[in-house]
Amino acid sequence: FMGHLSKYYDEVISSIRDAESILILGPGEAKVELRTRLDGEALAGRIVGIETVDKMTDHQIAAKVRQRFH
Repeated sequence: FMGHLSKYYDEVISSIRDAESILILGPGEAKVELRTRLDGEALAGRIVGIETVDKMTDHQIAAKVRQRFH
């Protein structure tokens, strides 16, 4: 299981590596693990927020991002 999760984090990190700002949203502990992995990649300084949220629609996610970056 951890092997699959590690590969998933690697893929997420590779897709956001060039982002200027990173907002992490989600339930549970995965956010903390992703933050730890980003720290290991020297990307933690780009994290602008980590928020615990439950299931969200694409519209709700877009609204949360607009609110955060306005």
